[in-house]
Amino acid sequence: MEEFLRLGIREDLARALESFGFQEPTEIQRKTVPALLARTDAFVSSSTGTGKTFGYLVPLLQLAPREADKPFALIVAPTHELAVQVEKELDRLAAAAAIRTRTVLLIGSAQARRQAERLRKGGDFVIGTPGRVRDLAAARELDLSGLSFLVLDEADRLFEKEALAETSDILDRLPSACCRVLVSATLPDRVRDKAAPWFRNPAALILDNSAVLRENIDHWVFHSSSRRKIDFLRRFEAAVHPKRCLVFASSNAQVFNILRKLEYLGFPAAELRSQGDKERRKQALDDFREGRVRYLVTSDLGARGMDVKGVDYVLCMDLPEEPTVYMHRAGRTGRAGERGVSVLVADIVELKRASKVAVRYGFSFQCRILEGGSVHEIDPENFFALAEEEESDRSVKPPLEAKRFSDMDGRRSRGRLQAPKGSFPSGSRSRTVRAGDPAPSPRPSGRKGSRRKKSG
Repeated sequence: MEEFLRLGIREDLARALESFGFQEPTEIQRKTVPALLARTDAFVSSSTGTGKTFGYLVPLLQLAPREADKPFALIVAPTHELAVQVEKELDRLAAAAAIRTRTVLLIGSAQARRQAERLRKGGDFVIGTPGRVRDLAAARELDLSGLSFLVLDEADRLFEKEALAETSDILDRLPSACCRVLVSATLPDRVRDKAAPWFRNPAALILDNSAVLRENIDHWVFHSSSRRKIDFLRRFEAAVHPKRCLVFASSNAQVFNILRKLEYLGFPAAELRSQGDKERRKQALDDFREGRVRYLVTSDLGARGMDVKGVDYVLCMDLPEEPTVYMHRAGRTGRAGERGVSVLVADIVELKRASKVAVRYGFSFQCRILEGGSVHEIDPENFFALAEEEESDRSVKPPLEAKRFSDMDGRRSRGRLQAPKGSFPSGSRSRTVRAGDPAPSPRPSGRKGSRRKKSG
């Protein structure tokens, strides 16, 4: 608890954090808490699962007055799920610290009239989505004139085209003394540039997101031509049998097709669409959290604001054009110090782009194939040679795992496609992963070779 007290956190809140199992502040909390206690505008960015939410909730609870006629803090989130999640965390922290708060949740799935009635009764903390917050502020039901703090959570999404008008309108309504805090797992320059006009010399509280990608997450890459990717799921399930696997695709059409395949194969699965029915989304998330389904299929948009612990595998059925999107996907595993595996299923074009993502964030993809119901590591040169051959030979079924290791040396000598240097490491030890195995720990480097070497 001493570490929390040294940051300036009040004892009741420090004890609350300790009761949640936190022994010391996370790195981002060490940066965020003192800055917000000093009421400094801030850009806060670190990987998912690093404690950003408590990093801003603790100072807000500590600074909130006991009695207030107008809202003290407004927290804006891009999705209903994230807004509800933040409300639950705020209420949990306040209860553990025996702090009495009045929280009002403003989201589009509830009646605006009832939310307006709640606001008239008073609320210290208002949490909501940008559209509903903007509408109630415009209707003068939400009074922002006395606001002390505004937090934009997952701000990269709030400054995208779909929410930019609402977010801008909220920022325009802030009193001059209001402290503005922008929070996001990724903070590209375009988001900073859009937010800059409303922030006053913000403190840049930014951690290297790539550290988590390198240290907590293993990055596997499998090759599959585009038309055979759906069939990959069957072989992956047989080889790995993940306990909780989050499956990403770039479009709702792909999400639908993947879900139908999983259901046809009898795998316990659910889908999370960005435009889906709110009750169905909630049920899907609850089923995934509680273990009633082991696969949750979603698009990048559908997964924003989702918080699920214990995801051991993230399965990317394509490689996003924007590198930061892959980082968002991969960051759903390996959270809170746990290890996880991010799996990329890539065609030959995506394999070439994957090297650029790995170089940008300082990690390496580990080449893998499926054979005999297990996952095996393969030398990058052979991996790329086989990938090119499979792409040119559409009659080979199934891809890669039917290729025997004894045949690889001849294919390697053809040298038609070279593995990009630096992002697909050669010389790493081969490891067999069988169904039900836990997410792997890092392996030391070993001898390079073209034949499989089983271990453990």
